[in-house]
Amino acid sequence: MAEATATLSRGFDGQPMPFGWFAVAMSDEIAPGEMRTLKYFGTEFVAWRGEDGKLNAVDPYCPHLGAHLGHGGEVVGNDLQCPFHHWTWNGQGGVVDIPYAKVVPPKLKRPECLKTWPIEESLGVVYVWYHPRKAAPKWAVASRPEVTVDGWVEAERHEWSFDIHIQEITENGQDYAHFGPIHGTQGPPASEFRIEGWTRRNVVETKMVTPRGPVDGKIETEAVGPGQSFIRYHGISDVLHAQQVTAIHPGKVHVRWQLYHPAGISDGRLRVTKAQMRDLVKQTTQDGWIWDYKRFTPDPLLVDGDGPILAYRQQYARFYVFDEPTPEVVAAE
Repeated sequence: MAEATATLSRGFDGQPMPFGWFAVAMSDEIAPGEMRTLKYFGTEFVAWRGEDGKLNAVDPYCPHLGAHLGHGGEVVGNDLQCPFHHWTWNGQGGVVDIPYAKVVPPKLKRPECLKTWPIEESLGVVYVWYHPRKAAPKWAVASRPEVTVDGWVEAERHEWSFDIHIQEITENGQDYAHFGPIHGTQGPPASEFRIEGWTRRNVVETKMVTPRGPVDGKIETEAVGPGQSFIRYHGISDVLHAQQVTAIHPGKVHVRWQLYHPAGISDGRLRVTKAQMRDLVKQTTQDGWIWDYKRFTPDPLLVDGDGPILAYRQQYARFYVFDEPTPEVVAAE
């Protein structure tokens, strides 16, 4: 395992950013006819929603003479008009109109004349696909049947930014040894860790602290790529925690949460559920002051009980573009 760690550490020189689907806005933050300049991944891009309700995203600078489309640009129907010469671009990156030209040259009508960003929506969240070499998406944006089929209710939203590399947010969930000192859980958790394609699944069983004493609890995590996670809590109450983490730049991350509970639960059950949600937010606050001051340790001194940190890193390495072959994913021991 030490040899694998040494191999991985070379990939973290300079703290690169992983590729994948990442949240960049909530769906209700971009209404039809609205445009936003979004700054993530150490760069920026422009997203807009046409009258047809469809989202589009493109590089910010007009290839004609370099105007920034996000500063003075205007949504016209389903397209985006440049503020400088009023060239109009569609969501595929082709020119649809030049007001002072008799015809639009065919080469300007082609898709990707203006570079586009793959963009999708799921459960009220807007995602774009980021890849440093502009490779096409390798997996689909995930959803959850609790919301789409069972009608679970979105009860709360939260968001934070932390001065930390994106990988460390989800690595924190594999660091079982901090559960007691930071969050007050009782006893070492029993856990399961497995990889299925681009998805990581964790199951942790532990004692959850309540005013009436410890309660047996189970936490099931489904992480699809590096930017999208769903955490299902059982025990005190049923809660679905949707989390998105997005790199603003290599040293800063934007974290979004949506917290769901089953529809039609009693008032008493709702109070318990809300209390658990408050505790989840408190736990992030507890972690946050550590995150803002720690640094990534490529060759950690690990002992029994630290959790599947190395197995997690082996899987996470798949989301980086290496100049050498990507390390093989290994199963947790």
